[in-house]
Amino acid sequence: MTYLQNHTILSSSDLDEVRESIKNLASRHDLDVHGRNADFSARVAAVECDDLNLMHVSFGNTRLSVESSEEDDDGLLLYIVTSGKGVACHSGCELEFSRDTGFMRDLSAPVSATEDNFSALVLRLSKSKLKNHTRALVGENVDLMGLKFDPLIDPAMPGWNVFRNTVRYVAEALDGSLQELQNPMITTQMTDMLFTQCLSLLPNSYQDVMNDRATTMVVPYYVKRARDYIHAHLDKKLGLSDISMAAGCGYRGLQKGFMDAFGMTPMTYVRSVRLKRIRAILTTDTNGKTVSEIAQQWGFTHMGRFAQDYQREFGELPSETIRKYA
Repeated sequence: MTYLQNHTILSSSDLDEVRESIKNLASRHDLDVHGRNADFSARVAAVECDDLNLMHVSFGNTRLSVESSEEDDDGLLLYIVTSGKGVACHSGCELEFSRDTGFMRDLSAPVSATEDNFSALVLRLSKSKLKNHTRALVGENVDLMGLKFDPLIDPAMPGWNVFRNTVRYVAEALDGSLQELQNPMITTQMTDMLFTQCLSLLPNSYQDVMNDRATTMVVPYYVKRARDYIHAHLDKKLGLSDISMAAGCGYRGLQKGFMDAFGMTPMTYVRSVRLKRIRAILTTDTNGKTVSEIAQQWGFTHMGRFAQDYQREFGELPSETIRKYA
């Protein structure tokens, strides 16, 4: 199967060209081909929207050695091997991987590997964004330390099978029906789904926190109605009375339901989702609109408070987001 076929950005047998392409997309990899008759033929495909950054790389019928130094304290690269096998040294561990294995690389540590006939889906993740996502789900008062994942993910693990299939589904959707849709709300929902499954299903230091809340929390139906109403009317003026009426419950019950389910009040939830919508626009296409115009479109009228809320949510100002994705 050819993943992200409509997002191919490079097909080349030039090793230097491939090195440069991968460096600009993920991290610097020093690649070397082994064997006189090696059939090196690389293909690189990539798609990026909102906080979703997905690639597929393949290197043909060849053996490669890979060296990559530490470079980013916040970055993670999750490899879902789609063909071939190899051995990697990462964070003091020697890891053997093959088809359908997962390999989580922490970009704050170097890696070296030997790969045979290798191809993989590669999902780039941010530790800080995963941490913010965890807090949004389990509550701001949860004490979260540094985020660490087990480097090698056992393909027999049930949670891995679910997550791997989700990534493949997202890749197929981005290559098909969603390719021309350009809907930031849909891509944000897909990103949220991937973040939640990544934190809940893959072995990491936040997994117990995520799963403890998931197993003890049953979201009441009136909270689901309120949540769906919010998402359907996010670009309209929303007040607590409107949300309560749509949910079919009183203010106090709604406040408690949202605190139990999301760790925040209904209006804080509204603000958080609107900020994510704005960020999705700033990272894709503003259609010539200013930050102020976009913020006002989504209900923010005080630009100073909006900038503070945005920075608190994403760790950067709106202007920094635009510069980063320009």
